[in-house]
Amino acid sequence: MAGREPVRIGVAPIVVGRDPSCGVVVDDPEVSSTHCELRAEGPGVLLRDLGSKNGTFVSAVRVREAILTAACPIQVGGSMLSFDPLEKERVEVGFDESFGPLIGASPRMRHLFRLLREVSPTDLSLLITGETGTGKELVAQAIHDASSRRGGPFVVVDCASLPGALAESFLFGHERGAFPGAIERKDGAFHEANQGTIFLDELGELPPELQPKLLRVLTERKLKRVGSRLHEPIDVRIIAATRRDLGRVMNTGRFRSDLFFRIAQMRIDLPPLRERREDIPPLVQRVCERMGCPERAVEMINLITTTLGQHDFPGNVRELINVTSVAASLPPGAEAMAAILPLEGSGDVVAPTSAFGEAKRSAVAAFEQRYFSDLIRATGGNISEMARRAGMERHHVRMFLRKHGLSAKQG
Repeated sequence: MAGREPVRIGVAPIVVGRDPSCGVVVDDPEVSSTHCELRAEGPGVLLRDLGSKNGTFVSAVRVREAILTAACPIQVGGSMLSFDPLEKERVEVGFDESFGPLIGASPRMRHLFRLLREVSPTDLSLLITGETGTGKELVAQAIHDASSRRGGPFVVVDCASLPGALAESFLFGHERGAFPGAIERKDGAFHEANQGTIFLDELGELPPELQPKLLRVLTERKLKRVGSRLHEPIDVRIIAATRRDLGRVMNTGRFRSDLFFRIAQMRIDLPPLRERREDIPPLVQRVCERMGCPERAVEMINLITTTLGQHDFPGNVRELINVTSVAASLPPGAEAMAAILPLEGSGDVVAPTSAFGEAKRSAVAAFEQRYFSDLIRATGGNISEMARRAGMERHHVRMFLRKHGLSAKQG
């Protein structure tokens, strides 16, 4: 943009928008609060629109996402930015192929591990983004375990399941008599996490009325119980995670931009498994070792990489772990082996003559039926063991069993 200092773009996303906290602030009423973002990726720079009202344009073409490799104009609102690529720089990805329980030999994961080693000892607030099943909570726990707070508590809060009218009390505690049923003074999740780390999962689901209160805790390091006039000091590191695109949510007004930028002092983006397929063999190896059958790792790796060569793994690492765990529980060469694999491994499930939606529902139902039937056989029907192997809560396992008319013993 004319008259502005150039901004270098690296692997950390740079947000462009009207909000004063953006990396590139554009004072233009036609520009959204958070309009678009840019970050280095692969052969160039990824430009991504964040659900802006008036769109993002490259050389007069409106784009949602684009890889920029040559000089070009970028229009946001009524303003014009200029993109001018420099010579490609070598990015040090690091040599470690693990960080705590996390493993991966792909360049993206080795770069991620290097970043995690750098940010873990700090007290920066972090936002972890990624699709369902990429391991956001596992990353947060690994960061806590590698920090100076590792001797303190690690408290997990699922923002999507906060208890309605009691959500503020759940987070910040309450005084006796603060509301009907408050018969005693009670600590909240932030009190429990004092001198440790609090992990706010699904941050995008945080109720709007709690967002300014959380912002005050982040800014002042103090909180106020429900029913109290006093602000208590609190010593907590905040790590949050979301699978939602908060840039788009901010532009709808459902999430505060000042809270986003305060929490996202550093963003950790977890790649989906389909973008790092070279990590599948070591992940399968780790699952087999954890299950006490390392001798079956080669068999499982061959089975999964051969049968699921083109599978996108929509459930990411969680799906891979589930499939590997069930397959490794069956005897070698078992006929049921193919049945527990996702849809690509079950060619007879999808009827191409059916409408797509109907065929998809039938295929998913058939997979669920066979998956949980084999899981019952592999675990002797023990609900607790089924939940552990499937990576689910027990009530979710019971829900699938009821759905498909299956029975198992309680455990």
